[in-house]
Amino acid sequence: MPRIRILPQEVSARIAAGEVVERPASVVKELVENALDAGARQVRVELEEGGRRRIQVVDDGEGMSPEDLRLSWRPHATSKISTLEDLSRITTYGFRGEALHSMAQVSRLTLVSRPPSQEEGWLLRVAFGEEEDFRPCGAPTGTTVVVEDLFARLPARRAFLKGPRAETSRVVEMVRLAALARPQTSFRVRQAGRDLFFFPGGSRRGLLSRILSVPEEALRAETFEEKELRAEFLLVSPERAPSTSRHLYFLVNDRVVRDRGLAAALLEGLRGVYPPGRAPAGLLALYLPPHLVDVNVHPAKWEVRFRNEHELYGRLRRWAERLFKPQVFKFYSPSEEEDLPLSAGPPSGPPAERPRVAEGRLFFSEVPSPGPRYLGTLGEKYLLFEVEEGLLLLDFHAAHERILYEDLLSGSEAPEPLLFPAVFELSAEAQERLAALEEDLSALGFSLREAGPREVLVEKVPAGLGLSAVEALREVLEEGLAPERLREELAARLACHLALRAGERLSPEEALRLLLTVKGRGLERCPHGRPLWIILSRDELDRRFGRK
Repeated sequence: MPRIRILPQEVSARIAAGEVVERPASVVKELVENALDAGARQVRVELEEGGRRRIQVVDDGEGMSPEDLRLSWRPHATSKISTLEDLSRITTYGFRGEALHSMAQVSRLTLVSRPPSQEEGWLLRVAFGEEEDFRPCGAPTGTTVVVEDLFARLPARRAFLKGPRAETSRVVEMVRLAALARPQTSFRVRQAGRDLFFFPGGSRRGLLSRILSVPEEALRAETFEEKELRAEFLLVSPERAPSTSRHLYFLVNDRVVRDRGLAAALLEGLRGVYPPGRAPAGLLALYLPPHLVDVNVHPAKWEVRFRNEHELYGRLRRWAERLFKPQVFKFYSPSEEEDLPLSAGPPSGPPAERPRVAEGRLFFSEVPSPGPRYLGTLGEKYLLFEVEEGLLLLDFHAAHERILYEDLLSGSEAPEPLLFPAVFELSAEAQERLAALEEDLSALGFSLREAGPREVLVEKVPAGLGLSAVEALREVLEEGLAPERLREELAARLACHLALRAGERLSPEEALRLLLTVKGRGLERCPHGRPLWIILSRDELDRRFGRK
């Protein structure tokens, strides 16, 4: 058996670096967090080859003095803490003093910094753990960090990086998370002379609506507070939610974290709220005193531990249960003297706003309505009409779904670009199915291209669907359906995601247009084979009431 020995400093330093620096996105995360800790109001990230070749992060923060700059890349060099007690009251993103040191071990690192109190900046260059240059230079206030040739001397680590497109997508996602955490700051990501992401600073709600491709009105915002805990919920309403909970974000004191306990508490509290095929999406931000949360769990600072976590999770679950709790209405009991109208008149006030599926999708064609008379709704699922044959009941979700299904298959729906292109991985079998389905996907409104080995970058989807379309595409490709069924099955799922949901309100005019579009196209069944409408004839009604 080999004898135990102490590793050389160079080897141990590079092993430790691997815990903090995994890929270009983790480099960007650490540098952006340093910029925010320095009070930056603007952060710019520039990439070459997705960061594999070069990463540059520029901020307008307070900068570093020459003395601090020269120490900054040394192990455990930090301005954030100085004593053991400081670990229990951390309010900054960084504090471990490992990030710059780790980058300096596995890349060519250049730092240029100038604080406002000095007339010139200083440049520091370190290559793979060795300082090469330190000198004064001209520089604006703030700090610029350049990381080049990441893992160039660690070919085994470099081999595990994805292609440039996939790494670029991960960097954009990382900056997007930083913007969610600090929406008052301006963020920009550029590559090859063009913006991949730009957020000028603004509201968290506005940014989240862009990320999830839903209107701001579709995000339900609620704040709950008890003792030392405040929770801010910003969740997509059930009728607009995507098909998976992959788009849930969690913040703790404005730090993005990944915590299974928080996710479990939120999902448990929302059980039964979202209809089949829909899942919660949005953001939960927690605020509590620093001594009640431990952020010193993992070098990458993704994980946290809470003091009295069971109590905290219980509160979150109870608050989540109250989020979409329906209002309780008293039944109206008219007095005997009141005359009740036998037909609906015009509403006395403005119509209630309802969530819109996608602007323009519900209003099919302007068809006159000479025959049917709209009577109302039944059970929040069926529209009632008086027609010549008797009483017609229309399943409006199924009807709208079938119309959208026909429109998707006909290629009449214009594609809509995703604000942030999505990347997902496929099995080898699914990739073969994708190749055979390329023309059909283009006709349905998708625009996609290869992002790396078994990775697909989706840039456009059918209008109004956003990330739900990406998830539906991935599911269909992985399910192993026969090639001739793929196009129809995908169109059916997209139509189902986009169609009106039970409980959504239609005006009488919208209800009539829906019925007349169904009848005009001769549609009788939804894509899954269920009937769209049934008629109770006048004769049948007479028989049931004993008139015949």
